[in-house]
Amino acid sequence: MNYDRTIRQIEETFDDEKRFLIQGNIIQLNQVANRKEKLLLSLQGISLPNRVLERFSMLASRNESLIQAAQDGLISARARLTEIQRGASVETYSRSGQKTELSKPIRTLQRRA
Repeated sequence: MNYDRTIRQIEETFDDEKRFLIQGNIIQLNQVANRKEKLLLSLQGISLPNRVLERFSMLASRNESLIQAAQDGLISARARLTEIQRGASVETYSRSGQKTELSKPIRTLQRRA
Protein backbone atom coordinates (compact mmCIF):
# COMPACT_ATOMS: atom_id res chain seq x y z
CA MET A 1 0.00 0.00 0.00
CA ASN A 2 1.09 3.60 -0.55
CA TYR A 3 0.88 4.58 3.13
CA ASP A 4 3.62 2.10 4.16
CA ARG A 5 6.30 4.75 3.57
CA THR A 6 4.42 7.24 5.74
CA ILE A 7 4.08 4.65 8.51
CA ARG A 8 7.85 4.03 8.41
CA GLN A 9 8.46 7.78 8.53
CA ILE A 10 6.20 8.12 11.57
CA GLU A 11 8.04 5.29 13.36
CA GLU A 12 11.38 6.95 12.52
CA THR A 13 10.01 10.24 13.83
CA PHE A 14 9.07 8.61 17.15
CA ASP A 15 12.63 7.21 17.32
CA ASP A 16 14.08 10.66 16.56
CA GLU A 17 11.89 12.12 19.28
CA LYS A 18 13.23 9.53 21.75
CA ARG A 19 16.82 10.32 20.81
CA PHE A 20 16.31 14.08 21.16
CA LEU A 21 14.56 13.64 24.52
CA ILE A 22 17.50 11.63 25.83
CA GLN A 23 19.95 14.21 24.46
CA GLY A 24 17.90 17.13 25.80
CA ASN A 25 17.83 18.68 22.34
CA ILE A 26 14.80 20.94 22.70
CA ILE A 27 15.20 22.68 19.34
CA GLN A 28 15.10 19.39 17.44
CA LEU A 29 12.15 18.21 19.55
CA ASN A 30 10.07 21.11 18.29
CA GLN A 31 10.91 20.24 14.69
CA VAL A 32 10.10 16.56 15.30
CA ALA A 33 6.72 17.48 16.78
CA ASN A 34 5.85 19.49 13.67
CA ARG A 35 6.97 16.67 11.37
CA LYS A 36 5.04 14.07 13.39
CA GLU A 37 1.88 16.17 13.23
CA LYS A 38 2.12 16.54 9.43
CA LEU A 39 2.75 12.83 8.92
CA LEU A 40 -0.14 11.80 11.15
CA LEU A 41 -2.48 14.26 9.43
CA SER A 42 -1.51 12.76 6.08
CA LEU A 43 -3.02 9.46 7.26
CA GLN A 44 -6.30 11.09 8.23
CA GLY A 45 -9.27 9.17 6.89
CA ILE A 46 -7.24 6.00 6.26
CA SER A 47 -8.22 2.91 8.21
CA LEU A 48 -4.98 1.57 9.65
CA PRO A 49 -4.48 -2.04 10.76
CA ASN A 50 -4.60 -2.65 14.52
CA ARG A 51 -0.94 -3.71 14.58
CA VAL A 52 0.08 -0.29 13.24
CA LEU A 53 -2.12 1.55 15.72
CA GLU A 54 -0.73 -0.58 18.58
CA ARG A 55 2.83 0.16 17.43
CA PHE A 56 2.13 3.92 17.34
CA SER A 57 0.54 3.70 20.78
CA MET A 58 3.56 1.86 22.20
CA LEU A 59 6.01 4.37 20.71
CA ALA A 60 3.94 7.31 21.96
CA SER A 61 3.74 5.81 25.48
CA ARG A 62 7.49 5.24 25.55
CA ASN A 63 8.16 8.84 24.58
CA GLU A 64 5.53 10.12 26.99
CA SER A 65 7.44 8.41 29.82
CA LEU A 66 10.63 10.13 28.69
CA ILE A 67 8.87 13.50 28.50
CA GLN A 68 7.51 13.01 32.04
CA ALA A 69 10.97 12.07 33.33
CA ALA A 70 12.48 15.16 31.70
CA GLN A 71 9.77 17.35 33.20
CA ASP A 72 10.31 15.82 36.66
CA GLY A 73 14.06 16.46 36.32
CA LEU A 74 13.48 20.10 35.44
CA ILE A 75 11.12 20.58 38.37
CA SER A 76 13.66 18.98 40.72
CA ALA A 77 16.52 21.08 39.37
CA ARG A 78 14.47 24.28 39.71
CA ALA A 79 13.61 23.40 43.32
CA ARG A 80 17.26 22.71 44.14
CA LEU A 81 18.39 25.99 42.57
CA THR A 82 15.79 27.83 44.64
CA GLU A 83 17.13 26.14 47.79
CA ILE A 84 20.67 27.16 46.91
CA GLN A 85 19.61 30.76 46.24
CA ARG A 86 17.99 30.85 49.67
CA GLY A 87 21.25 29.81 51.32
CA ALA A 88 21.19 26.03 51.41
CA SER A 89 24.62 24.46 51.31
CA VAL A 90 25.90 22.58 48.31
CA GLU A 91 27.78 19.33 48.71
CA THR A 92 30.31 18.26 46.15
CA TYR A 93 33.40 16.04 45.96
CA SER A 94 37.01 17.14 45.74
CA ARG A 95 39.56 15.67 43.34
CA SER A 96 40.61 13.23 46.05
CA GLY A 97 37.02 12.05 46.50
CA GLN A 98 36.39 13.78 49.81
CA LYS A 99 32.93 15.21 50.37
CA THR A 100 33.07 18.99 50.62
CA GLU A 101 30.38 21.46 51.56
CA LEU A 102 30.21 24.72 49.69
CA SER A 103 28.43 27.51 51.46
CA LYS A 104 26.90 30.62 50.03
CA PRO A 105 29.27 33.58 50.23
CA ILE A 106 28.44 36.02 52.99
CA ARG A 107 27.67 39.41 51.60
CA THR A 108 28.69 42.38 53.65
CA LEU A 109 28.18 46.06 53.14
CA GLN A 110 31.37 48.05 52.96
CA ARG A 111 31.33 51.73 53.79
CA ARG A 112 33.69 53.99 51.97
CA ALA A 113 34.57 57.45 53.01
